[in-house]
Amino acid sequence: MRILLHARLKLRAGLTLCLLALLLAPCLSGCAALGLIAQAIPQAQIPAKYKGLNDHTVAVMVWVDRGIRIDWPQIQLDAANGIQSKLVSAIGKTPELSHTKFPLSAATVVRFQEEHLEWGADSIEEIAPRLGVSRVIYVEIDGFQTRSDAAVELYRGSITGTVRVLEVVNGKARVVYTEEDMRSVYPPHSPEEGVTSLGDFETYRKTVDEFTTRVASLFVAHQPEE
Repeated sequence: MRILLHARLKLRAGLTLCLLALLLAPCLSGCAALGLIAQAIPQAQIPAKYKGLNDHTVAVMVWVDRGIRIDWPQIQLDAANGIQSKLVSAIGKTPELSHTKFPLSAATVVRFQEEHLEWGADSIEEIAPRLGVSRVIYVEIDGFQTRSDAAVELYRGSITGTVRVLEVVNGKARVVYTEEDMRSVYPPHSPEEGVTSLGDFETYRKTVDEFTTRVASLFVAHQPEE
């Protein structure tokens, strides 16, 4: 008798579980479908913060703190070239840069800076008209490192700077946009103490690339960072 009663209870419990599964199945499949739909819908783009480069001639100028340039003599050219090349690759692909021109290469601008050391005593408002363009993207890099502060034997790149845009009209330049305290870290989600097996050169290269990508994204609509 007890065995029969136990069997009936087990059968009743099994039927109850089956019924619950049937009732929940549409909800579960609906949730899964909603998840797939959400993945299929593209994320809204972040708009450009400065939209005044279209239909203008543009130059990119980078100033780097002298102490940083002593350790990393190529950083001025690498940063300027990284920003400009990313913007050039977007010409014609986005409305913010549909008719933008870069008449001066990054190397040419850096050469101007090296040939005119007296520019170091002038403001960027005085220098910008000398480049012969109508827009100047001016970047000041005041911090750079490839090693972690927490553990100098580990690698964690960091770069900080300020971005300004100058509009040049009738030989006069004025700053119309400023983005202060821009900072990039490589690897992006690394712990504060840093990581192993990167090396200074690889950390340098990837950190500069992260920073120049962020700077370029100020001027075009782009997807949110993951």
